[in-house]
Amino acid sequence: MATLFLGVWIGVTLPILLSFVFELLKPIAIVDVTGISFIIVGLIIGILDAYIGFKIFENIIQTWLEKRKR
Repeated sequence: MATLFLGVWIGVTLPILLSFVFELLKPIAIVDVTGISFIIVGLIIGILDAYIGFKIFENIIQTWLEKRKR
């Protein structure tokens, strides 16, 4: 269940977050011709998004499912 939730969570929120952050950091892209900074930013955003999704599942969804089973 957690894998399914995380897959949907990342599939929906990651493109939105990346487009928002890359638009804000566009001046860095103009200066950095190698693109390394955006690879690092993309990895950080992806890891943070997965962490937030896992915490949402762990604290909200899983407790709701346990209450529902009782």
